Amino acid sequence: MEKKSCLKILILLFIPVFVTAQQPDKPITLNNLCLMQATISPGYMFYHGGLSNSYFHATLEWCFDKRTSIRADGSYFFTTQGEYKPFMKNHSLLLGAFYHFPKNKRDYYFGLQPGAACVQQTSYTYGTTDVLNPKLKVAPILTTTIGVNYFFWKYMNLFLGIKYIHGTHIPDYGESIPLDELRISGGLGFHWQKK
Repeated sequence: MEKKSCLKILILLFIPVFVTAQQPDKPITLNNLCLMQATISPGYMFYHGGLSNSYFHATLEWCFDKRTSIRADGSYFFTTQGEYKPFMKNHSLLLGAFYHFPKNKRDYYFGLQPGAACVQQTSYTYGTTDVLNPKLKVAPILTTTIGVNYFFWKYMNLFLGIKYIHGTHIPDYGESIPLDELRISGGLGFHWQKK
């Protein structure tokens, strides 16, 4: 039920991308464009047979020419759905470069971002040891992202992005936990252009 609702919302958000207007589109120029986007982002972690996570995700991006940009991403972990909740915290900060393929009002892009995840496990038992208050640890992560922006107004855009995160959390006790995850972000963003 939840997946169907998410799919319906994404389809409604991106109808303008696929509908052709009566007038020809005015091409977007990415040079000196600043983009800000924020959304609630679902994630699917492959660990333990699959976990569904929720994040608040925000980006700040500066396009310094017609094709390339630098972007910072921040994700704040809310919760894991279901009974098994291995993490209290799984926040992340990323900084990387993106390459763009603008076409009319659309902007297709891909990028690489190294960063760090701040991970804290919930209490767990390893062998005969009860780990009641695991330490907050920082794990290096690397992400690849593909997506599209649709600039429908001078100051607003719709966006959709898919991000793959790769990293490993190494606890004090027990086996390492892979942080590999797919996250989807979509919604309404803001932008302005320095003349």
